[in-house]
Amino acid sequence: MKSEHLTNLHPGWVVGGWLVAVAVTALIYLGGIGLGLVPADEEAVVWVSASIAVGFFAGGFFVGIRWAEAPILHGMAITLFSVLVWFLAAIFGDPSTLQSLTTGLGLILLQLAAAVGGGWTGRRVALGGAIGE
Repeated sequence: MKSEHLTNLHPGWVVGGWLVAVAVTALIYLGGIGLGLVPADEEAVVWVSASIAVGFFAGGFFVGIRWAEAPILHGMAITLFSVLVWFLAAIFGDPSTLQSLTTGLGLILLQLAAAVGGGWTGRRVALGGAIGE
């Protein structure tokens, strides 16, 4: 892919894609709570993972369709921005958020895969190519 250069990485689209990803994730999760679909016990992790996957795919897709250059780098940058926000929240907020490091790393990898997949899919749609090509 010839568009994957750091000069094609736009910080404004990274923040915008992250905001879309967080908004869609919150909408899906809170919608599930409102409809009574999210269980109150530890099985909520499945619902959290699904909402993060869909939300970050939507954020990556938004960036890929609006700014078709460097979709993989933008997906990685969206995930890196999420890690930065998580780290700042742990430092300036509640330090106990770092205790669930293994769950956090799994969710970060999920965010990475979803955002990169969404960016790539959005770029394919924006350029008019079929997704399976």
